[in-house]
Amino acid sequence: MTSILVMIPLTILVGFLGDKLRKWRFELIAAGYLLIVSHTFIIYVAQSFTVLVIASVVVGIGASVFHPIALPLLSQEFKEGRNYAHSINLIFGTFGSIITPIATIGLSNWLNWRTTTLIFGAASFPIMVVLLIRNKKNLSYVPEETIVMGERVIKHEKMEMDNKAKRRMILAFLSGPLIAVIIVNVLRAGIFRVMNTFTAFIFEDRFGASQFNAALIMSLILGMGGVAALISGFVSSKIGSLKTYISSMIATTIASVAVIIFIGALDITSAVNSSWLLAGAIILFVIMSTSFYFANPSANALLAEIMPLEILGTVFGIITAIQIGFSSVIPVIFGAVVDQGYSLPYEYLILFVLAIIPLLLLLYVKSKIGFKTPDQVELERTENLKKNSQ
Repeated sequence: MTSILVMIPLTILVGFLGDKLRKWRFELIAAGYLLIVSHTFIIYVAQSFTVLVIASVVVGIGASVFHPIALPLLSQEFKEGRNYAHSINLIFGTFGSIITPIATIGLSNWLNWRTTTLIFGAASFPIMVVLLIRNKKNLSYVPEETIVMGERVIKHEKMEMDNKAKRRMILAFLSGPLIAVIIVNVLRAGIFRVMNTFTAFIFEDRFGASQFNAALIMSLILGMGGVAALISGFVSSKIGSLKTYISSMIATTIASVAVIIFIGALDITSAVNSSWLLAGAIILFVIMSTSFYFANPSANALLAEIMPLEILGTVFGIITAIQIGFSSVIPVIFGAVVDQGYSLPYEYLILFVLAIIPLLLLLYVKSKIGFKTPDQVELERTENLKKNSQ
């Protein structure tokens, strides 16, 4: 909770700074990762609970940097190719999620939790710094230098564009589609946190899997989700972010119903655990994971498509802060329902609700803005910029 309390206000601030200090975005990301690595050293030497709380504060500050800067950066830099960029970014993040459950248990049993924490932190930082330094020169997004008729906009027109950008920001926040997309992303953060927090326990408690086998299953589920996210980037670049997003939420809703029926049937019949039931559960959770992760690139890209890029970092910071707050509360609710010991899996109705509401909201968004491919979005954005600058 300490790191969460730190992250909620800081992600908003960092998102704002990412828009204002555009030339220093890579340096800010590197500083964030340096703090994350520093927290692993603090944990390594900690001899009291107070020191661990300090480590949580440090990691909260560092973790506040990535999402409100890096995700808008991908959308701003790659434009119509943002879906590809987000999917590739997600596959590397998922690779970390795949190896973490297994490596954490294995290394902790072999060494200890202090050394394991240190290894995870120290191993990633040099790679990140090298990649940031090598790619900083390739940044090209310059919002204040809009090109009109092949020439740079002169100063007084630039000032006029700044005022128009502010007005567009206000209108964007007041628009129904944007508010709906924000709510969808927040609810999906709840699904993500519940799945990542409880899936391994489900296989241990309900299906008798060992701790290590549950970690292996978790890695499989996350890995397949990552593959789905990678494929989704290429699919959504062809058919559009919103269409891909809606398709994913339809599949996630159906998968959540299937999980409810499956586990409910087991509870009613008091079925004895078997390898067949375990295999069936794994398949269902893999389907749920892949259908859910399939929307991840589209979720990030869609926000960039329906709002001005000039304020994307600020809005990402606000949304991320709300997501952090919601995703910190929903596992507590889910866990409290689980602890009631109901004869039916009523707790999974939470996942169904968190899936069906976003689906309905996305259908509303479709009724307002329609389906567009990334190329159509960028063409429309360019034409609007030219009109506003004339």
